[in-house]
Amino acid sequence: MLLGVKSYSFCVVRRTVSESSPLASARVQELAKHRTPNQHGWRGDRPTPIWGVSEGAQRADAGPRLVSLSQHKEPHPRYLFDRTAYMTMPLIQVNEGAKNATSTERLGMLSRPKDRRDRDKFGVISLETSWGQYNPVSPAAKSAQCTSHVESLAEPKKYHPRFAGEKPVQWSVDESALKAIANLRLQQLSRPRSRTMIKDDYDPYKVPMAARRAHATPRIEELCLPIPRKVRPKKVV
Repeated sequence: MLLGVKSYSFCVVRRTVSESSPLASARVQELAKHRTPNQHGWRGDRPTPIWGVSEGAQRADAGPRLVSLSQHKEPHPRYLFDRTAYMTMPLIQVNEGAKNATSTERLGMLSRPKDRRDRDKFGVISLETSWGQYNPVSPAAKSAQCTSHVESLAEPKKYHPRFAGEKPVQWSVDESALKAIANLRLQQLSRPRSRTMIKDDYDPYKVPMAARRAHATPRIEELCLPIPRKVRPKKVV
């Protein structure tokens, strides 16, 4: 057994003749003093955000390093800004060919706004696609005749010849089912359990003598043992 040894610190107090007025030693008086923050050169917060600036600080000149650090960050020398329509001519040089160019017929047709004349009073497009393009149906498509193969493909898929659909909720019962008679085996199985052999003084909680004198087999005793890896030995105190 291990015994822990506690260490106690004692302070010597000198007492006078009177027990009601003890006197502490110089060390105790020194330890009883509160901690002062000015022992290690600590300076507290300034009492006000306004204070006088010294003459040397007013006449000081910033060094080259301080001037370089005070400048704002500039972009990369090869960085190109976005071009706008309001940029001056030295930045954007338009050649004479672009100034005197004329648009083609195709470009003029594409630059026209979308035609919305085919809208009805409800705002529904009658002869335009979802993109607003005029797309009428040609007469050949209106009078076209589909082939026999297209008609066969247009037919819906049929069920299997032996497919049986869901049984309805109500259906007619066959005559043979209405007049059927259960056989002897089916009647025996449908009969409830008989209670005539149970005695009136039967106690279901009574343990029989054979169960009291029973002995477990070696296999059952082996299965009753705990798993060795989960067994922890008891600590001896």
